[in-house]
Amino acid sequence: MNNATTTPKGITALIYRDALGTNFSNRGISAHVMEVTVIGEDIDPVFEATEERPAVRLVKNEHFHRETVVHAEPAAPKGEPAPWYMFGGTFIFSSDARFRRAAGHYGAVPLHDRRE
Repeated sequence: MNNATTTPKGITALIYRDALGTNFSNRGISAHVMEVTVIGEDIDPVFEATEERPAVRLVKNEHFHRETVVHAEPAAPKGEPAPWYMFGGTFIFSSDARFRRAAGHYGAVPLHDRRE
């Protein structure tokens, strides 16, 4: 019997909004939950992603002058292309050192969960 699960695992992070609690994600995940599960190759698989803590991936892009910019976006199911997301006004953060190591810096990361 195979008890393997396909549920992604990672570390948890909180979603941070502005002081008014406004959400501009156009019904993105940040409009419905307070936490996410950060998954990826460099993330320890500690906690399973759930409906209350959906999976997100850190995305790193190299921009001008070789500056690396990091954001998070909802993880697409395996085998499906990732949709295009944009910044909806929220950030994710975890005090877990593994989050800092994966993001490449200590601080909040923009959550790109808005789709139009």
